[in-house]
Amino acid sequence: MGNALKQPSLVAASALPLQRQTSLGDRIAAVAMLGASAVPGGRCAIAWSSAGPERVVLAPTTDSRWDEVVFAVLAALDNRLSDAAANCSSQSRQADSSSDDTSASFQKISLLPREMNAIVRGRKLQNAANIRDAAIQVAASAFTGGAIRDSTVRVVLVADGEDAQSRSPAELEGLLELMARSVFAEIALGNASALADFWRAHGAERGRDGGMAKRDLRRERGAARSLEAAAVAMRNSQPVERLARFGELVAAHAGFDQWIVGVARENKFEVAAAHPSLSVADLERARLPLEESFSRRAVVGRADFADTVGNPNPLSFVCIPFDSGAVALAACGGGDSAERANAEAIVARLGPIVTNWVMEQQAASRSGLVRQLALRMFTAIDKERARIARDLHDDQAQLLAAAKIALEGGREEARGIFKQIEDELRRKTRELRPATLGRATLDEAIEREFRRLSGAGICAKLVHAGVDHQNEISRPVQQLCFQVVREALSNAIRHARAKSVEVVVERTSAAARISVSDDGHGIGPSANGDGIGLSGVRERLELMGGSLTIQSQAGRTTIMAEIPELS
Repeated sequence: MGNALKQPSLVAASALPLQRQTSLGDRIAAVAMLGASAVPGGRCAIAWSSAGPERVVLAPTTDSRWDEVVFAVLAALDNRLSDAAANCSSQSRQADSSSDDTSASFQKISLLPREMNAIVRGRKLQNAANIRDAAIQVAASAFTGGAIRDSTVRVVLVADGEDAQSRSPAELEGLLELMARSVFAEIALGNASALADFWRAHGAERGRDGGMAKRDLRRERGAARSLEAAAVAMRNSQPVERLARFGELVAAHAGFDQWIVGVARENKFEVAAAHPSLSVADLERARLPLEESFSRRAVVGRADFADTVGNPNPLSFVCIPFDSGAVALAACGGGDSAERANAEAIVARLGPIVTNWVMEQQAASRSGLVRQLALRMFTAIDKERARIARDLHDDQAQLLAAAKIALEGGREEARGIFKQIEDELRRKTRELRPATLGRATLDEAIEREFRRLSGAGICAKLVHAGVDHQNEISRPVQQLCFQVVREALSNAIRHARAKSVEVVVERTSAAARISVSDDGHGIGPSANGDGIGLSGVRERLELMGGSLTIQSQAGRTTIMAEIPELS
């Protein structure tokens, strides 16, 4: 009982926000007003809670004489509801004995008559004398259940005046239950209305999202169509304009101002096209970040690209790689992440086209090289045939004419001439045979060639830059070294009129180096055209990634070849 009398201020403090009272609160206040008008001098209070803080309405609002009694009764009912919630089994037994259930889900909890009398008597004694002796009748009950789970309603009716006892307790209890059901109905209606508002707002939000999605889809489709048109324009551009067209399209569609396109050709990275406003120095400074982006296959951004492009204003600079190169993009004022992502998507779409162009250029270059090599090969064949014909005419034909004359003279003279013809034919046969090592080592093959020099009266010497370096040279590279030595020694025999020759063999960490020096009068312009000659040897070395250099002057000629080792 004492606990019940301490609750009014707490219950009265539970107030409904103004915006909520204009809907559910107003409707429940109307129910309270109807209940108050149904009894003489009526005063009605309704407290309810449903998934939120408790709220209270009073009717009529102009009469506050019995507020102390009303709030005390509401507090007592609240205590009874708390006890029932703490002990469900006890609540069920008490509800069966002290309430009239109308349905399985609708329960009523009432105060005992002695509890009600004690609250009314105690509150009346605290009021003025004219209130203390007034005749009143109080009816109050708490209700749980209804259509909304965990909802509670507490109703208090106060009848005042001479006719306060005109309503029987049963009539008042029926009126309380009718009011409680109306409040539960209003709560259900309010929740249904709130749910409808929620789904209406949710539907509107989804509609807005759908509209935005449609706009995004239209924008993406438009961008895709624009990108396809750009790809068609790239394919239709002239070969010399293709890379520049690629840079222009990427920059224009991604919102950048300047661009540089770098590609990798034959294991070499180079700047292939750039915005017209950029200088040669700008391109050279941009080459390194472009090459870094391509080698790492990653997007590279630089904050200091203002210096790189020669513009004093801050620029957003980003390098985006593709299969055969990278493109650098710069924009005044800075480009955001959306522009960068858009640029990456555009490069991913157009990059394969550029890669195909680069591959076509490389294939065309290789095809041209093959044609050039074939032309040189046929030219060398024709020159070799002409040389053989010339030798046969100049040497063998004269020897045969001399042999014919000798046959008319002495036998010994004829035998000597035929022996000379035989030796000359053997020499020519050796020269026509490809220069191969066979089973010999490089040293053995060179010493064999030295015997030819000895027959021509030329002294020869073989020198190694290290100990047994020839053993470290791979067999294919030794073959090329021997071809260089043989051609150089043949040139010394035929043209140089040398007295001594020195061959130096050296093995470096990555290549073989061989040089042939003689003390002849030098190589004339016609020597390179003799047979496949030194020019043919140079072509072979260049195909293998090597080089051939010739330093010639009267009294000293050095032919040096460098051949990389096979990895």
